[in-house]
Amino acid sequence: MATSLYSDEIRSISQASERFASERGLVLLRPRHRPLRSPFHFAVPSGCYALVSRHGADKEYVRSDGTRSIVWPPGLHFGYPPWVRVSHLVTMQTIVLDLPVKACKTKDNVTVNIDVALAFRIMGDHEAGEDPDFVRKFVQEVKPRGLEQQLRDAQDEAVRGLARSLTHTEIYGIRSGEHTRFIRSALGSVTASSVGHVESSHDDMQRDMVAEATTLPERRNETLVGESDDQDRNAAKNAIAKGADVTEYMKQRLNRQFMPQGVQILSIMIQSCTLPKEIETQMEEKTMVISKNAQQRMFHQNNMQNTRMEEEIVTLRQTFEELRHQEESAGSEQINEEKVKLNDAVADAKKSEATIIQEGIARADKLRAESDLEVQRIISRKDQTIATMKAESHREAAKLHAKTKLEVERKIAEASVIAAKNRAQASRLLARAEGITAPMLAQKNEHITKLKQLDVYRNLANNDNLVLCDTNDSDANVIVIADSILADSASSKHLSRSSVIAELSLLNRLSKDMFDTNYSNSTPTVNEAVNGYS
Repeated sequence: MATSLYSDEIRSISQASERFASERGLVLLRPRHRPLRSPFHFAVPSGCYALVSRHGADKEYVRSDGTRSIVWPPGLHFGYPPWVRVSHLVTMQTIVLDLPVKACKTKDNVTVNIDVALAFRIMGDHEAGEDPDFVRKFVQEVKPRGLEQQLRDAQDEAVRGLARSLTHTEIYGIRSGEHTRFIRSALGSVTASSVGHVESSHDDMQRDMVAEATTLPERRNETLVGESDDQDRNAAKNAIAKGADVTEYMKQRLNRQFMPQGVQILSIMIQSCTLPKEIETQMEEKTMVISKNAQQRMFHQNNMQNTRMEEEIVTLRQTFEELRHQEESAGSEQINEEKVKLNDAVADAKKSEATIIQEGIARADKLRAESDLEVQRIISRKDQTIATMKAESHREAAKLHAKTKLEVERKIAEASVIAAKNRAQASRLLARAEGITAPMLAQKNEHITKLKQLDVYRNLANNDNLVLCDTNDSDANVIVIADSILADSASSKHLSRSSVIAELSLLNRLSKDMFDTNYSNSTPTVNEAVNGYS
């Protein structure tokens, strides 16, 4: 529910529907500029009246029948340059405005506060037969703030006149609870196309409220609401009827004032009436006394009702117990009858079972004999077929073997010819390769030989026991070697095998000069001397 009416600016037209739906008091929107992405067309959202301007001047819409309208229909409009744009958007939805009136004097000079809500809409729907110029008139002349002020002033005058015609005891009767539910439901469901239906529903509700007020004492239970005298009830009834009539009169009066400006009043609702605290306390105390008396009567009726209910429960239990015994007896008899039927059925079933078993055995023997005969026939046909297939397979195998052998011999002969050619070609290639690589191999072998000689020289150079001689005489070389061995062994305390061999070698050489050549064959060799020495 809106507390004030206002207008605002928006960047894009696409935001209009969301703004109108979320902001209750928003009536008028002014788009700032036309989007650059749509230089040759613009859009009009649904649910609102749209005014279009060209260089600031209003531009009318031309319908298909040639008539003109200041309000543009919703949808996309193509073929318009950027300076033709939507200048104003006015909502088509019903707006509920809260207009509280404070410090109203009643007929008996009591100050009350009355909270009034007013539902209205902006006229201009061409499909409903309304003049679209109402929209331009509202935008340019009335405007949201001006409309709010006019509604407040007119509503304040009407409500104060209503309060002055009632006493403080009648003031609560003008509250319209049914109208409250109507206004709240109208916020989300009423559109410009359903205004006539809303007005008729509102009128029906007012008539129902008056009828309910006239039948109020007869329709309610005095035990629940408490006792009151006829004067209070008649006063409440008259206040409700008077409040319903006055709100309808207020709506008609406001419509006569605002419909020429393009604003239609759909409903007026008096939400609450607030009396001074001391008067409310007096009325509450009177109501509490009535309620306590009603509570005592309710307790008494409740006790009496509980006693009656307990007696009825005992009676019902006895009745149910008798019915249970009767049902148990009838059930036992029915069980016996069913047992007899069951025994008869079991006997018949056993007899049928024996007959079926005998028939099954006979049928099984017959089927077994027929199946054995059929098996023998199948085996005979199988053996005959196997023999025929074996003969054919042997004959076919012989043919295949002969063909295979012939083909193998032919392939072997071809392979032998190809192998001989390949071997001859390989021999020629090897001979040619050997002729080419022979000098290279000789150089390689010579190089390897030299490398091995270098290794030998290197090992000899690293050998500390090597003895070099500058003569080819074997005897001189033996003497030099023996001398070297003996010189090395002289520093050692132990006698080595090498020193013994060296001494024997020297003795052998000296003995050749001393003894005759004839005795040389009997002279022991160095190895024998070494072995004997050891």
